[in-house]
Amino acid sequence: MSSGNLQTKVGLFVVICLTLLAAMILNFSKGLSIFRPTYTLNLQTVDVGSIKQQAGVLVGGLRVGSVTGLSLGADGKTVLLRLKIDSRYPVRSDARFVIEQAGFLGDQHVAVYPQSTTAPMLVEGATVRGEEPFNLQEAARAATGFIQKIDQTARRLNEAIQRVDRLVLNEGTLSNFNLTLRNFHQLSDRVLTIADRVDNLIVTNAEPVSGSVSNLWRFATSMDRLGKSLNSTLDENRTGFSNTLQSLQSASKTMESMTRDLNNGEGLAGSLLKDAETREAWRQTVLNFSQLSSNLSHYGLLYKPRTIKTPSGPTLGGSRDKTH
Repeated sequence: MSSGNLQTKVGLFVVICLTLLAAMILNFSKGLSIFRPTYTLNLQTVDVGSIKQQAGVLVGGLRVGSVTGLSLGADGKTVLLRLKIDSRYPVRSDARFVIEQAGFLGDQHVAVYPQSTTAPMLVEGATVRGEEPFNLQEAARAATGFIQKIDQTARRLNEAIQRVDRLVLNEGTLSNFNLTLRNFHQLSDRVLTIADRVDNLIVTNAEPVSGSVSNLWRFATSMDRLGKSLNSTLDENRTGFSNTLQSLQSASKTMESMTRDLNNGEGLAGSLLKDAETREAWRQTVLNFSQLSSNLSHYGLLYKPRTIKTPSGPTLGGSRDKTH
């Protein structure tokens, strides 16, 4: 065998081995086989976390593609992930794309969650929105702030408890509270005693109280009957009462007329009041009647006055009676 043929055979063997090695690497690596058709999707998200190229794209835990590139978006605020997905696994437009992590310290990957079976399929070069991964550092920062707030609240609560212990739970306040409880206990005992006395009073005077209530009820019944009787009497004698009132009005008018006549000197009584001589004669008559009643009261009805004789000569003007 010549040296040229040997070198050719060795070179051919090396090329075959390298080809097989490359095929095995592509088959068992995280990338897709070069012999399978794929399509590309652009995943737009705000934060990609620590995901890297060649990270897997999983649907229900099954690897259907890989991340082939990462680039900053045109707005400078978002990140675009280029996903190469096997054509055997079409994805619908309403699917959710979430960057997740395998376990607590595992590698990150893109998880696809289908939503419905009626939405249209995503085509080559379509751009979809992705949800940000769980950021442990942000969670730690939020937890740190929350812990600080809890610490501040605990300090304030401790200060409030100290104030309460200093101002409310001191010896003077506790003594006053104890005295108040003692007074309240005494007051409750007195109230119970008064309640017992009232109960005994009601029990011992149940019959008088019942009798009084019965009497009040009977009195109320009688008053009700009396009111009904008065109403019926008024209804029956309404005409008589009306006539009586009219008679009283007529009598009052007559008295008013008589008074007016007396004031004007009309009639016998009016002339007596207005004529001075008549009044004087009426006064003398009244005085004589008064003198007569006085003599009858002192000497009786059969009394005869004695005649007084003068000592000489005839009396001028006849005899004069003298009453004693």
